[in-house]
Amino acid sequence: MTKIYLVAHAPSSPYRLIDLAKLAYSFNFINGFVVVKPVGLAAQNGLPEVFKLAYKHGKSLFVLSQLRELKDLLSIEMLVFIIQGHKDAPDIENVINRNVSSLAIIVQAGETPFNKEDISLGYVSKISEMSEIFSPNAVAEAAAALLKISKILR
Repeated sequence: MTKIYLVAHAPSSPYRLIDLAKLAYSFNFINGFVVVKPVGLAAQNGLPEVFKLAYKHGKSLFVLSQLRELKDLLSIEMLVFIIQGHKDAPDIENVINRNVSSLAIIVQAGETPFNKEDISLGYVSKISEMSEIFSPNAVAEAAAALLKISKILR
């Protein structure tokens, strides 16, 4: 069975970070919640709250300094970036149908966009049912992606 991780990239809002953690922990098939490059209040206030949430419910939490560590430290085989504004990106359903041992769904959780080096580590995808013009926040993107993945896993 594929191990699946939800990754919050560069979160700046403690509230968004906590909402993403709650979302990740609400899906039984998620193996861990990963925070990469937390900044500002998300790092100072949000991360301690997420740690308490993970500890209280026996869930996994990883905090990393860069996306490359998803492969280097956690040995995650496939990285999938959700980027709604990317016109040529395939729908996430078409990207994750590959037979992999581990998969990370990565959302932009703050104001810092993904750079080209980060994107080169994996695959770009989007949620085709969502607008490319009005990109939703990371929580909505993650929820839609995880719902699609749950249907594929059935």
